[in-house]
This record gives sequence, structure tokens and C-alpha cells, in this order.
Amino acid sequence: MNAHTIQLFDKLMEQSMARFAELPIVKTAVYTDNTPHIGEMVSYITRLYVDCFKHFGWLPKEIPFYNRVLCGNSGSFAKLVSKDSVLSQLFEYLPEDGSKIAQSPVAFHRHFVILPDFYSVSGLLWVNSAQQLFMCLSECSVIRDTVIISPGRYAYLSELLEQYDSLLNPSLEEWIKEKEISYHKVLRDSKSYCGDSFYSHYLKMKILGTIEEVLFTTHTLKEIAINQKFGKYSMLYKTFKRYGIDLSKIPRFSKI
Repeated sequence: MNAHTIQLFDKLMEQSMARFAELPIVKTAVYTDNTPHIGEMVSYITRLYVDCFKHFGWLPKEIPFYNRVLCGNSGSFAKLVSKDSVLSQLFEYLPEDGSKIAQSPVAFHRHFVILPDFYSVSGLLWVNSAQQLFMCLSECSVIRDTVIISPGRYAYLSELLEQYDSLLNPSLEEWIKEKEISYHKVLRDSKSYCGDSFYSHYLKMKILGTIEEVLFTTHTLKEIAINQKFGKYSMLYKTFKRYGIDLSKIPRFSKI
């Protein structure tokens, strides 16, 4: 797998947890001390994205990647720090007391290396009425040496992926030529950088954007189709079906 994939997953988890922390259902769970429910949702979001990445061929199916969810009072985890290198690293990032964290949940995201692995940890932190620090964090990891660093010359592809709009520019080839870039170079570099064709990677990115909007907003599917530049719901549905993802099974956390 390449570094682009890991960076993309890292960014996706960071922004998703920021949106997750703002949901009424999460704030209610914090207020009612329903920590297990928060842990289930954090775990679900992480596994959903991991499954998508594996389904897209971005992550090898034979590696677990998602390891566990750490959920509960930080004081109980402190007793395990000496026996758990990941917890030991995390506690270096956590505040020493709950006074620095608002009672409402706040998003937490860190990535770090504990050889031989690269870790990505995402979730929520909050303080209860007794000023106890709680956390629900998902842990993912991959052997660092299996990650291939992409050459800097491929960086232009990220800009193209952000700029491209298939509704405004139905012909990808013509759009790229208008930018005075070789179409065949883009196709070749996309395979090396993304492990996929440019257009296929573009569609998969739109699927991830759609999933995020389904999870964290109250927008209708028709509105989401427009926001994610599918044009209409039928195109959104066909794209999800093309990649074997059942849109109907993705929960609407913002509507619960």
C-alpha cells in the first residue's frame, strides 16, 4: 500500500470525529454516561471506513488494520500503561487533568510510530460531572515498512482530484488537455500514486464524501447527491452499486 492511502484514511478519521463530536446523540450519550454506546459508534465508523478502503483495494484484505476501541475512564487505563506501548504513547498526548477539556465531547486524533508499526488513533474525549476524563478511541495500525512513500512528482494529482467535476466536465480527457497536461501521463501516474485509474479514484472519493454526509448530516439523499456532485440520486445509487456498497445500511446518526 502507498502512503497516500494512509494519509487519506488519517485525514478522513480526523474530520469525521470532529463532525461526530457535534451530534446531539453523542452529547446525550455523554450527559447520560452511556459510554458503551459511544464506543460502539466510534468502532462502527472506523470499521466502516476500513471496510470501504479494503473494498476499494486500497488496503490489503488480509491485514486487520483496525485493532480495537479503547473506551472508558482514563484512570482505569492508566493502570495498564506500563504493559501497553500504545496506551503509554497516548497518555503523553492526554491532558493531565480534565480541567482543560470541556464537558461536551471533543474530537481527538493522533498518529505516531511505535516500531515496527504506524498507528492512527481517533475518537472522543470528555469530562463527566465528577471531572473524570473519559475517552473512546479507535486504534488502527499497519507495519510501517509496508507503506510505500510516493514521489513528490505525483502531488499534482491531489490538486486535480479536488478540482475535477464530472458534471461540468463530462470528458475527463478534454479537461486534462485544457490544463496542458498529458492525459496519458495522468493515467500512468494515477496507477502509481493511487493504485487506480484517475476516474475510479475520483468516484471512490465521492463515495467517501457521501458516506460522511449520510452519517453526520440530516440532508436527504437527493440533497447529498447534489452536494457530492452526482447530479441526481440515481447516479449516486448506481455508483454505490457499482462498487458493491449498500447505502441503505449506513446509519443516519444525525437523525437518531
